[in-house]
Amino acid sequence: MPEDAPQKLFTQACLHGLRGKLCDHVDALDSYLRPQMAATARNILPLMQHVATADLSRRDQ
Repeated sequence: MPEDAPQKLFTQACLHGLRGKLCDHVDALDSYLRPQMAATARNILPLMQHVATADLSRRDQ
């Protein structure tokens, strides 16, 4: 798979975004990621939070 394949970029952005969120360092993404990757990671975070919240509420039922 090429280095800039969309699937690979998306997966990396998810992992970096999650790591940044868990460590409360979302703003620091710009310091160690390429601009496109940092922006994608930040854009994916709300979606990941929505999915996690929906999954947790489903478990409580």
